[in-house]
Amino acid sequence: MPIVSHPQASLKNFGKISVLRVPMPAVESVTALILANTGSRYEGKLEQGIAHFFEHMVFKGTKSYPSAQELSSAIDTLGADFNAFTSKEYTGYYIKAASRHLPVALTALSEMLLSPLLKEEDIEREKGVIIEEMNMYHDTPMQYVSTLFDRLVFSDAGLGHDILGTKEVIRAMTRSQFVSFLNRWYGQGNLLLVLAGDATALSDPKLEKQIASLFADKAADRVADKQDLSVYLNEQKLQPDRLHVENRKTEQAHLILGWPGFERTHKDKHILNVLTTIMGGSMSSRLFSEVREKRGLCYYVRADVDYYHDVGIVGASAGVDPGRVEEALEVILTEFKDLSSGKKPVTEEELSRAKEHLLGTMTLSLEDSRSVAQFYGMRQLLLDEIETPQEVQEKIQSVTLEQVNGLAKTLYQPGEQRLALIGPFPDKTVFERFLS
Repeated sequence: MPIVSHPQASLKNFGKISVLRVPMPAVESVTALILANTGSRYEGKLEQGIAHFFEHMVFKGTKSYPSAQELSSAIDTLGADFNAFTSKEYTGYYIKAASRHLPVALTALSEMLLSPLLKEEDIEREKGVIIEEMNMYHDTPMQYVSTLFDRLVFSDAGLGHDILGTKEVIRAMTRSQFVSFLNRWYGQGNLLLVLAGDATALSDPKLEKQIASLFADKAADRVADKQDLSVYLNEQKLQPDRLHVENRKTEQAHLILGWPGFERTHKDKHILNVLTTIMGGSMSSRLFSEVREKRGLCYYVRADVDYYHDVGIVGASAGVDPGRVEEALEVILTEFKDLSSGKKPVTEEELSRAKEHLLGTMTLSLEDSRSVAQFYGMRQLLLDEIETPQEVQEKIQSVTLEQVNGLAKTLYQPGEQRLALIGPFPDKTVFERFLS
């Protein structure tokens, strides 16, 4: 299956900030995306949640747009799509607009990240918003179970704490903490500007002049160079505890079952992506077929894979009838055991189907400038390389049966799995047998 092709992405430095341009033919929009080399895993105990909180605060006003209303109105007037996201290892801010509005989009983004007002009254007001966001996620067990799983397997000092933080820490945050955070993590050397879309707009000579003007280093008190993250990484092993059950009255039980996986730079990452698709990445996958279609045990079930700089997780998640959760766990574990033992190896048909699924979903996603910006931007920020869709396609297509079956034997080791559950289960000991 052919992949959507884009002209070669180009990387150029404007002072300290790096700018990655990805021209797309026959597209009349541009996505301007700024990625920051920071996230929740780099927060100290007394600032847990600040990366996400800061993401909220940059929308509250800048020098040219001194209030949240003026900023949002200026962008809404463009008919633009704009938002932000915070993860454990990166934060992103984007505006997708018609290419003729790119100058306004760049002005807004540059001011949001280089000169946010960070007013005391806005910080105090937004604390209530963040706490309500916490309440929402806590009341959504399908999502909250991932927080419990991360607490179980990772150290709280790094990947283990919630991206949103805790209510106590959020309530105690001060403006000085935000200013310090801005100066440390939002120096231009720690940012990447990605522009994807209209090829004509991206080649306009006026664009480079605007970027140089907007992102000239005006914040001398900030850390200028890209942050060294090695002090936060320690080839972290998973924590010794392997079971966490939150006893809560719910109509559906939610679970995550996981094994140690790969760090983001691992050479076998593409093999693992294919294997994960075979196990639970589509409606024809093994888990979907066995757990939902054949037995009606769940509404959703999927295989999961997470990559971080120094560690990774593989496994599965599901939402099941609380009265049949043990049956569901038996079936899920049996699928992993039968694959890893060689009793039920991956077939040529499954391998071909998984490859086509991955290539097809990639083709669809790369028709959109925001997805293209994220595709190229994430790789540049986290891996310091420009990896093209064609290169990813070739790696997927080169995966062999021997590789996926061999990897399954290596990863899904009996007795290495961890389990987090939310549901009406006062006695957690009944689940200990699923860890052997």
